Amino acid sequence: MEEAAERGEEYIEESPQPRRKPNNDPEREERRKSKVPKALYDPEVRKQLEELKQHKPFFMYTVTILQIISMIAAIIINYSYVGHPFDSFSNNIMLGPNAGVLIHMGARFVPCMKQMDNARAKIYNVTICPLGIEGSIINTGGNLCNLSDLCGMGGIKEGEKPNQWIRFIAPIFLHAGIIHIFINLIFQIRTGIQMEKDFGTWRMMIIYMASGIFGFAFGADISYNKPSVGCSGALYGLLACLLLDLIQNWKLIVNPWNELVKMVIIIIISLGVGLLKFIDNFAHVGGFITGIFAGLIFMPTIIFGKWDLRRKRFLKVISVPILIGMFVWVFNSFYKQESNTCKWCKYVTCLPFDHGCDGL
Repeated sequence: MEEAAERGEEYIEESPQPRRKPNNDPEREERRKSKVPKALYDPEVRKQLEELKQHKPFFMYTVTILQIISMIAAIIINYSYVGHPFDSFSNNIMLGPNAGVLIHMGARFVPCMKQMDNARAKIYNVTICPLGIEGSIINTGGNLCNLSDLCGMGGIKEGEKPNQWIRFIAPIFLHAGIIHIFINLIFQIRTGIQMEKDFGTWRMMIIYMASGIFGFAFGADISYNKPSVGCSGALYGLLACLLLDLIQNWKLIVNPWNELVKMVIIIIISLGVGLLKFIDNFAHVGGFITGIFAGLIFMPTIIFGKWDLRRKRFLKVISVPILIGMFVWVFNSFYKQESNTCKWCKYVTCLPFDHGCDGL
């Protein structure tokens, strides 16, 4: 500095520049890596994920279109029967047709599906016709229907036992009203279509239909006097597969415990809503149970090692006889049991308050 002054030069002292941290900050990089599941660093897992195919959701599109067509047809039929498209709100809060139209179109209605025990059969030998159904007997009190009039779908010949087994399948494509189908299609379109893209058409079709059919068979003999429609049982089967998918692929989820808590809350709330009047919670519970075992059999899975492979194979193998046994049991109980002997089972679908379980 002194030498610079003697020469008449100005000396400027440079202050030391602070060091900048490199972009590859170890702490920041560690935080970034912590959000990626460790399983994704396994080359075998990455290979399996890369081999997964995306499928066209033909089944979900087809089912959704058929359900919309059936809803429009039910409204038109109701209009042709009674002169207006919807039943009164006091009878049908879902903004849809009356019960008679739904029964004629294939709703699950037990008196049309099997021979009832003597106490129940007396109710349906001769009964008041629902709105729009033309009775076979006319008297001063109005139209009276026999069982054939009430069931429709080709009727039931005199002396024959009712056996319209198609009512385990047809209700999946029917809905009680505009509100009902709107709620179901929100989940079916937003979730079901993506699931079919991931699972494949045949897997999705088997899980969906098996859950829907078992849902309508489960508890049918308890809620025998109420027509039931809707794809809710099938959708609960898909919900069970979502839960199963979360558990089976736990190592691929960023915050699995958070996702599990959210899903359990959704399941509890939705099953709780099923306890309200006008909702068949048996279909929900039956569909959910079926979805668990059908999912273990048909859902594609990622293998995270030898132990994981053995565990998933074992669950798949034991799920086959369990699922078959469930269907054998539910249909045997439905057709062989003359009357319901389970006194507490009705609380699956109703609350014992304000006459909520009357008639079950």
